[in-house]
Amino acid sequence: MKLAYYTKKDWVIIGLLLPPVIILVNYCIFGKRYFSGAGIFWWSTLLSGGFGLISWYLQILIALVMNARYPKYNQTIRRVLLSMALYVAVTVITVALVFVLYDRVHFFAYELNGWHLLLACVSSAGASVLAASFHEGVAFYEKWKKVTDEAEQLKKENLQTQLESLKAQVNPHFLFNSLNSLSSLISEDPTKAEKFLDEMCKVYRYLLRNNESDLAPLWVEMQFIQSYYHLLKTRYGESLFLEIDIPDELVWYRIPSLTLQMLVENAVKHNMMLKDRPLQIMITTVAGPRLLISNNLQRKKRISSNKVGLNNIVKKYKLLKQDDIIVQEDEKTFAVVVPLIKVEDEVVI
Repeated sequence: MKLAYYTKKDWVIIGLLLPPVIILVNYCIFGKRYFSGAGIFWWSTLLSGGFGLISWYLQILIALVMNARYPKYNQTIRRVLLSMALYVAVTVITVALVFVLYDRVHFFAYELNGWHLLLACVSSAGASVLAASFHEGVAFYEKWKKVTDEAEQLKKENLQTQLESLKAQVNPHFLFNSLNSLSSLISEDPTKAEKFLDEMCKVYRYLLRNNESDLAPLWVEMQFIQSYYHLLKTRYGESLFLEIDIPDELVWYRIPSLTLQMLVENAVKHNMMLKDRPLQIMITTVAGPRLLISNNLQRKKRISSNKVGLNNIVKKYKLLKQDDIIVQEDEKTFAVVVPLIKVEDEVVI
């Protein structure tokens, strides 16, 4: 049969506090005779120790009953005071029983002494209050830790939901535009159409799979952005250029999935692209290490921006507890600097 417990440290507390109480009670009973021989020491210690264990277990049951009866936070003071009163009562009764039992059976020629009984009861009651304080303190800590752990788990689940929602926000017009481009190529240049379809499959395969992880290796994002750029290049021709210059030692760093796609799409959406004034996008790295995505600034006049893509990236870095991104803009250039994340620094949510 499994014994009930109030805290996971019940037996640690009793192991620390019960032996001194047992010694104190027996010293009150026998005085110096308690230490005069092995027989009186061990027999009295074992007998009173058995009573002490029963008393302690009764106090555990009292704690469980009182916790069930007064479970609310605003009932804590009432619960603790009533519990301690019952703890003291049980302890005093137990000590009195030991004294009476020793007297009735003339245990090692003991005769009841009222003053010694009072002293033992007061001392044991004080020890009981001390033990109850430890007991309640440990119980409070365990409840607090449980609530904290549950709150942290809920927070992680909420963050995961937010991340999944952010990752799902891909421009729905891109598919329509890609299909239009493919339709035109099929009749004009079947070879280019086949290549376009192949790159388009890579893009959408990645978009469908990106939910498998929050962070992606930089080299994987680079492969994806090359396929994505091929679709854009097919559509815009000499009006759009993309240059990537990333050192080999940094390709194993990570960034939130679809970061490059959102930034490139943002540049394409908000800037004019002409053959004599092409949009030039540059992806490189700076000290930190950080990733720098920049483009020459030639904004479209009638395009309003709610900055959904950029805000998504900002939120992702915050949710992943990483450094903030940096947005830089002057008359000629728009640039975004995002931190690169080491594999060991990855925050798993």
